[in-house]
Parts: sequence; C-alpha cells; structure tokens
Amino acid sequence: MYLNPDDHLAEWQSRAQRTADAGLELAQRLQQVSATAQSSNSDVRVTVDHAGGLSGLALADHAMRLAPDELSRLIVATSQAAQARLAQHVADLVTRLHGADSPTADFVADAYAEAFPEPDPDDDAGYGRR
Repeated sequence: MYLNPDDHLAEWQSRAQRTADAGLELAQRLQQVSATAQSSNSDVRVTVDHAGGLSGLALADHAMRLAPDELSRLIVATSQAAQARLAQHVADLVTRLHGADSPTADFVADAYAEAFPEPDPDDDAGYGRR
C-alpha cells in the first residue's frame, strides 16, 4: 500500500497539535490547583498553591496559646499535609486528562508525589485533612 507523503505529514502535524493542545490544557489547569489541610484541633489551616507554596494561612485564636515551637511544628506539619493532598489532586487531574495508562500522567503524578510525600502518620503533629 502506497502512503501519500502529504497524508503522512498531515497526520503527523495533527498528532503534534493534539499533543501541544493537551500540554497547554494541563499547564493551564495545573495553575488552578490548590489544596487545604487543617490541623486536627482546628488551630491551623493551610492552603498551598499549584507549586506547593503557601498561599493561605489561618490561625485560630486559641492557637496563640501554643508555645511558639509547638505552633511552628503544627504549621509545618499542616503545610506538609496540604502539599500531600495537592499531589493527590494533581494525580487525579492528570489521570482525568490523559488517562490512567498515560506516561504523561505517570510522570507528572510521580513528580508531585516525590516532591510532596504523605507525612509520616506516626509523627504526632496534630494535623488532619480537610
């Protein structure tokens, strides 16, 4: 069977455009992802942006009764919980966009999971998920 070079080029261009469009859509949606975690005693609530950076911090009035080092540890632990939740949100997003068997979905999800692992449940930091 003879393959017309113009047809082959058009198909290649079409695939390249679909890949570029999917990449752009993923990048745009990733910019909108955030995650929030709250300490189990509701002293601290942390929101992180798409890159895992702190974008919101709320402290309850009774949090001010904690010792400074205890409050610091609680903020860090709650931030880590929010970041781990972010990794899950991103994994869900890329799986929906690219499919469960997609190398792109695997790569992005793995990168976020490695950057923002689940906190150690034995670390009694007093955080909980929200």
